Amino acid sequence: MVRFLRHVFALCALGLATVATAQSTFEQDYDALSRQLARVNADAGENPFARLERLQAAQALEAAGLARKRDREDALALAAIQISIADYGVRNAYLSQQSQQLDRERDAILLEASRRDAELARQEAERLRLQVLAREEEEALAAAAEPPLDAAEMPDPATQNLSETQRKDAALARLEEELSEQMARKGDILAKRTGAGPTGYIVSGAAFQPGKAVLNADARLELQQLAKRLKTGGKSWEIVGFTDNLGDEDGNLQISRKRAEVVLSLFRAAGIPSARLTAVGKGSTQPLASNASKAGRAQNRRVEILQK
Repeated sequence: MVRFLRHVFALCALGLATVATAQSTFEQDYDALSRQLARVNADAGENPFARLERLQAAQALEAAGLARKRDREDALALAAIQISIADYGVRNAYLSQQSQQLDRERDAILLEASRRDAELARQEAERLRLQVLAREEEEALAAAAEPPLDAAEMPDPATQNLSETQRKDAALARLEEELSEQMARKGDILAKRTGAGPTGYIVSGAAFQPGKAVLNADARLELQQLAKRLKTGGKSWEIVGFTDNLGDEDGNLQISRKRAEVVLSLFRAAGIPSARLTAVGKGSTQPLASNASKAGRAQNRRVEILQK
């Protein structure tokens, strides 16, 4: 009899120890989840990050604390899942906020770069204008110092090529038009080519600094995005530069070729193989509109990216 009672007492003690151990494990897990939820709330701070998910996690944890013993394990598992969801929600909201801030900073940088480019172009136009005025004054003084020519010695204006001054005037006129176009530019500087002929894209002359074969910051960004798309297509592209009819044709061919080569270099740097790219300048040939107006000349100053 005594032996039997001792055996019963031992079993009771073992049962009480098991219950105490289970109770201790539950409290430890509950405290760990409570600390995890507190950390998630601290990460969110005063921001409304994942507010609903954090509320659901708190409710699930509270329900686990009130659950019956046989339901505690499932309740704790559900609370752990809700806390993880809240944690991911807070992290995702924080990253989204940071991304938006970076986008705003990038836009501000691009805007400032465009303003700086426009100011540099304005200064360059003013410098050229002063050079033209100084040269005209020198030529006027030189002409005044020379004896007048006989009528027979006068060159025929109908057959005489453009003088250096006239070429400078034409270059200055184009520079001023490009500067005005850039400062008043509206809409995209990169558009899909429509109409007859090969498919491709048209880069507006406003994408370049006035009078130069240098891309503006925002145009460079758009062309880099285009290059990423063209890189995966496996197709070949011909990049053709055009100008208006201001100035002499040699200068027009040179600036159109250089602008086409700048676009080619950007595409090549973006990973498009050189074998799939060619660049050529065609000057004032093949105008899209009449060169008699500023709007027409602005339309003719362009670079076309044509699929071969």
